[in-house]
Amino acid sequence: MLYSSTVLARSPSSILAHISRLPAELTTHPLLFTISTNTPVSSLSSLVSALSSFSSFGSVGCLSAASYSNAPIACSLAFFRKEDATPFRSDIPGRPETQVGRWHAMRNKGKEDVQRVQVGLTESVDWEKIWSRSPEGDVLPLALRGLRRKDVHTIITLTDNAPQGLNKSLSSFPHATRLGLFGSSTPFVTGRPYTLLYNGSVNSSGAVGIALSAGPRPTLQTTFHGLRAITEPLKVTRSEGNLVNELDNMNPTTLLISAIEKSALTGRAAKDDEFYLGVLRDGELWQIHHIMSGGPSRGTMALETEIAPREGTSVQLFHRPNDDAVPIVWSHPSKNTLTLLAALESDSAPVEEENSVTIVEHAFVAASENGFMISRGDEMAWTCTAPGSAAQLAW
Repeated sequence: MLYSSTVLARSPSSILAHISRLPAELTTHPLLFTISTNTPVSSLSSLVSALSSFSSFGSVGCLSAASYSNAPIACSLAFFRKEDATPFRSDIPGRPETQVGRWHAMRNKGKEDVQRVQVGLTESVDWEKIWSRSPEGDVLPLALRGLRRKDVHTIITLTDNAPQGLNKSLSSFPHATRLGLFGSSTPFVTGRPYTLLYNGSVNSSGAVGIALSAGPRPTLQTTFHGLRAITEPLKVTRSEGNLVNELDNMNPTTLLISAIEKSALTGRAAKDDEFYLGVLRDGELWQIHHIMSGGPSRGTMALETEIAPREGTSVQLFHRPNDDAVPIVWSHPSKNTLTLLAALESDSAPVEEENSVTIVEHAFVAASENGFMISRGDEMAWTCTAPGSAAQLAW
């Protein structure tokens, strides 16, 4: 990364002033940017125009979420060396949002759908392969087709809520770390479900991003704030689709209810708070999946993910209070960083103009109430929506 910064301001004019003072040499390198949705609508167009036209080499961006209630407008910028970076746009389609108990829904769709996926209902079915299929196969976005697949080491994306097709396509870069922010929902801001920006054009769906195929490879770190373990580590003993059917050979929903009772999380907490299943690797929290539903009678636990952890995976159940504040620590790193945050939903009300402005150098920080996604090497891409969670690339 060549340069990064995040501007926090009550006035859009302060952000425009910061953009105007950027070094002229940055104009020949590709730009990644985000603007928070609490920007006054009357100023949004001028900000987008200033950012989209700044770089002659190309730009990608999206509207992101305010990091907390009554937060200032946030505008994050990251420039990458043109020799190392390839901006791209994707319209590869994905799938509709994950259905609760998708496995059972498919099971009831009939023989025609079973033939369509060309697989029999046997115990040897590789459901990860089935769910990861893309309607467009392995076709890459046009701008990426000339890259040598072994050279691409990092891919940063800004997407709508259906990136499955793109994820399948990008998995053809076997050594790449992929980190993506789901764009903030913008129907009441721009009239579009998502607002994705590519070289000045505005898109409501698909994805934009930057692929890095040279230069230093950044390190990736994740943090999960506010999660409290309510069980000891467990083993997945049966799963299918996005469902966990057994943990330690027991009913997973019964285990969760028992853990809630033992932790004294009854009443309001049991009804309103969020619960997660975490995947452990070497005793450390590696992935976190929101538990969407579960029924003691059926015994299944539905996760907000494409594929539930496989049999033999070490996992743990976690609780997070809904009203737990999300801490935002605006550190000033000595080296360039890019941080994506899962934010609490907010009303994104436009901020009142004041003169206060903070510029955090070497730090690109963007948040979304829709979360972010990660894939490390051959890891299947997964989504994190737990508020307070963060993923950071550091150069």
